[in-house]
Amino acid sequence: MDFNRGDWTWELMLTRRPSDTHFSKSSTLGGESPLARDDDNTLVTHAVLFDGTKTALVILSTGVALGLAVAPHVKSGLLSLKSKLRRRAEDTTDADTPVPLTVVAEAEPEQPDPPRLRAV
Repeated sequence: MDFNRGDWTWELMLTRRPSDTHFSKSSTLGGESPLARDDDNTLVTHAVLFDGTKTALVILSTGVALGLAVAPHVKSGLLSLKSKLRRRAEDTTDADTPVPLTVVAEAEPEQPDPPRLRAV
């Protein structure tokens, strides 16, 4: 996969180098050279470059395949969780719902006798 920008071509690459080495620093800011060096900065070998497009496609297709294989299990788990939460909400709602009271007989509240005046 190549990208042309101005006078430069950008290409996705996969590299292989010995594990006890690092890439040389490039004179371009943030870039690295395909030269593999050891901790003393001694040149050990050149890194081997592979087409990164094929590798990226393999990684992407593997991820999609795994996602499709796992999706039914995830969906089943989510549906199970949803039904458990719904049952729990119904149980809570039943316990919290007040029971309506029925008035059997209605009586007038008792009124105290008015104060009596004494004759003097």
